[in-house]
Amino acid sequence: MNTKSNISNHNNNPEIRNIFVETHFGKPNLIVALLKDFFLFIAIYGSSVVEVFLRKRFGERYFSLSHSVILIFLILYFGNFLSKVLNIENSFIILIIFMIIYLGFSLKHRMEISKYGTTYDYKRFSLSNGEIASFWNKLIGQSAYGVKISEYSVRVVLEPAIPFIVGFILSFFSLFALVGITLMLSAICLAIKNFMQAQIARNWVLDIIDNKIANETKHDLFITGKSSRETKGVYLPIELPKDKQTRQYLYNTFEKETGFQEDIWVNDELDD
Repeated sequence: MNTKSNISNHNNNPEIRNIFVETHFGKPNLIVALLKDFFLFIAIYGSSVVEVFLRKRFGERYFSLSHSVILIFLILYFGNFLSKVLNIENSFIILIIFMIIYLGFSLKHRMEISKYGTTYDYKRFSLSNGEIASFWNKLIGQSAYGVKISEYSVRVVLEPAIPFIVGFILSFFSLFALVGITLMLSAICLAIKNFMQAQIARNWVLDIIDNKIANETKHDLFITGKSSRETKGVYLPIELPKDKQTRQYLYNTFEKETGFQEDIWVNDELDD
């Protein structure tokens, strides 16, 4: 039996509503959504300080030299203020040297992009956030203390942990304190950015799966009135009408609003 579905994501089309998603999850909170976008924005820009040292082959639309220059001025501005507050003016000189090194790596990456990433020949994803170091690829799939290392754990935990630990150690020395603080904050931004991007991708996949489950169980819920235990957890928190015609109307309306269109062969078996 071959099952095919044309799945539409209700989140991307305001005219399409999935009543099961709305009753289980509710309408998205605008303030929460704005806060998430704000923190993701900060994390993307803040992570750049350590990304240029940890990764290679950025996409031309992801990595911007102007962004690096603006970030340098912001870090030096707040670094100068913090050095005076903490009375570690000498540490600010080291921070300037570190920013010069950061600028040098930024120029290096931009030159690489100019070499292989600014054409329209489909050879490179222009929004690529860079490739992780090759030794991480050797660790992915391995197990440590019974825990399997995945690319997700590398990007969210292990990769940011390196600059964070280095920054943590440097922060104990007054001469390198500002560089240490910068590394720790940037490492945290990198972890947050990778985590939030992974959640966005995961939610997109789950939206598709949940819509498919709702489509597959709609007959059991609307027509036969089965419980949530028999419908993979899908339910409506109301008592549905007893009239069969009304139930059929609800069934048809749901199918129309969600945009599901099943293949005409979905319930047929091929003859031998």
